[in-house]
Amino acid sequence: MKFLKYLTVPFLFFCFLEICLRYIGFGDPVLYIKSKNNYFPKSNQEKIRYKGVNIKINKLGMRTNYNWDHTNDKNKIIFFGDSVTYGGSYIDNKDLFSEKVCGDYLKNSICGNYGVNGYSIENIHLRINELDKKYYDQLIIVVSSQIENNLSSFNNFPFYINFDYFFFKASFEILNHFMFKYNIYDAYHEKEKNDLNNKKETKKVFFEEFLNNISDETNIMIFILPTIEDLNKKKKKKNFIELYKLKKIKIINLYDEILQSEYKNIYFNNAHLNQKGHDQIAKIIYEYIK
Repeated sequence: MKFLKYLTVPFLFFCFLEICLRYIGFGDPVLYIKSKNNYFPKSNQEKIRYKGVNIKINKLGMRTNYNWDHTNDKNKIIFFGDSVTYGGSYIDNKDLFSEKVCGDYLKNSICGNYGVNGYSIENIHLRINELDKKYYDQLIIVVSSQIENNLSSFNNFPFYINFDYFFFKASFEILNHFMFKYNIYDAYHEKEKNDLNNKKETKKVFFEEFLNNISDETNIMIFILPTIEDLNKKKKKKNFIELYKLKKIKIINLYDEILQSEYKNIYFNNAHLNQKGHDQIAKIIYEYIK
């Protein structure tokens, strides 16, 4: 009985901790699919995450609240990119700049978001190439100035393919993330001999040719978002994407426009936007594509 008494206090503590973590929004993470060459959020899932933020991935794998069942009479705009476009679990779907471009400005258009955390240039290339052209009339690529010219590996990120914990699932989510971050234990991935090689350099000419080919039939624009670090240094760096030889595609480095604003108020962290930032970028993108 004494032994049980000593266990009661820590058990109650962990129960209280679990309740608090679930209230914050942990315990039901977004699930991912790992394909042969790429990775992306699983279709048909809706999660309530940090502080009640809604994350909805539709049947086509887009992060959007728009109903894509009846789109024949609407202009279809799809956003591609890295975590800047995906938005993170601290931004509600309705507050994403991809949603606001259509919801606030282009009422006769429908928007979808194929941004994915951790994506590099070749991941975006593969994702666009896999999509049937019937689903888009216009492509907008929005990436951080930190994006790399390679192929990111799913195994480098703490993303779940399955999450089947029943007891203390919020606590396990936090614990798994901590152990992965400090290389203690990997609860996310099975060990595989043939995994994506994130060090593999992309031959940018392939992406250039691909974009040039589809730009004959599709309107494409690329936006590069500077980081807080870029802006604080007051020195504009030329991104490698700006060196692409693209015929009909406009590349816009947003450094000058963001620098002129109160940029420290629109970022959640060094590279990602807060809700105010998504509002501002939506307006900027609209001004370019209207």
